[in-house]
Amino acid sequence: MIYPFYVNDFDRVKNFRKDFPGVGKIFDYPVSFWYGARRGKSSLPEAGIKRLLKRSFPSLPVFVIYNLPNRDMGHHSKGGAKSSQDYLSFIESFCKGIGDNCPIVIYEPDGLPHVNDNRDDDRIPLMKAALRLLSNTGATVYIDIGHSNWLTVEQANELLNLVSNPDIRGFALNTSNYRSTKESMEFGNHLCELRHNDHFVIDTSRNGNGPFGNEWCNPPGRALGEFPTCETGNSNCDAFLWIKVPGESDGKCNNGPRAGRFWPEQAEKLLSATIKHNSYILK
Repeated sequence: MIYPFYVNDFDRVKNFRKDFPGVGKIFDYPVSFWYGARRGKSSLPEAGIKRLLKRSFPSLPVFVIYNLPNRDMGHHSKGGAKSSQDYLSFIESFCKGIGDNCPIVIYEPDGLPHVNDNRDDDRIPLMKAALRLLSNTGATVYIDIGHSNWLTVEQANELLNLVSNPDIRGFALNTSNYRSTKESMEFGNHLCELRHNDHFVIDTSRNGNGPFGNEWCNPPGRALGEFPTCETGNSNCDAFLWIKVPGESDGKCNNGPRAGRFWPEQAEKLLSATIKHNSYILK
């Protein structure tokens, strides 16, 4: 797979540069753009997506849809659409925004694994309908299926079978988590043994030092992982992506701000750990 990654050309950390001059280095690399209701306020994304696609041309952003009703099951990233109809209206608007473009779309982080935890059967037909709409666009869609320490390969396959269709490219692993690339690659390859037509992507945004036990919410001592690329060395794995924006908080835990807010202290620590412990070369 070849993807024309977009590196955004606007300053996403201008409010922090004075006290944390190094954190802007994170945005020298492609990071994803997340779409969903914020603070209980729903909005249709068509116009915003069109503007971003126009700005990024001929490159393409990586999009993340994160808007299921009862998103995150009321935890740190709670929110999402107010109803099933609101959600499908959001998806229809998202599809119109994409138009004839072919961006990567990561579909609903944690959405399917939470079904397995909570037996939320109402979510299945909603996700299936949304994915059918998305598959009628030119987007390259990967359904998030959690990480290698959450589900078994068999459980992941069963859940994907409930919502996917032949026009979906595959699945995404490790979104917003810290499992190592090696562990994620092994899990993805095993899952592909059950899903012969699927490919996968791995979120490497903060997995440079691997996990900190089972801590998923702002664990200390983590580092940036492999930079976004389609050169993964594995025919099943289409790309390493920074799906979670490095430096954004996982939630109000371990002294972090609310989920999704940029946390310059954490970003600075990610950069320091990357330089100290890994061979990655920052620009």
